Amino acid sequence: MATENKNQQIESTVMSKQGEEESKKKTAPPPPPPPEKPEPGDCCGSGCVRCVWDVYYEELEEYDKLYKSDSSKS
Repeated sequence: MATENKNQQIESTVMSKQGEEESKKKTAPPPPPPPEKPEPGDCCGSGCVRCVWDVYYEELEEYDKLYKSDSSKS
């Protein structure tokens, strides 16, 4: 009988954890919007070391690593 109660407790714990995981999946917030693309006039065209386009593409690459890979797993 003690074994039966212990098995029920374990089963209840497992079911509870599965329910928590499912609810986390359902309530996961959407990813933030991707980095904002610079406007045509944002770049001065003088060959800056850290051009606004360099920053944008670095941020976009990082965003893709973080968020695009998550959606492809679904």
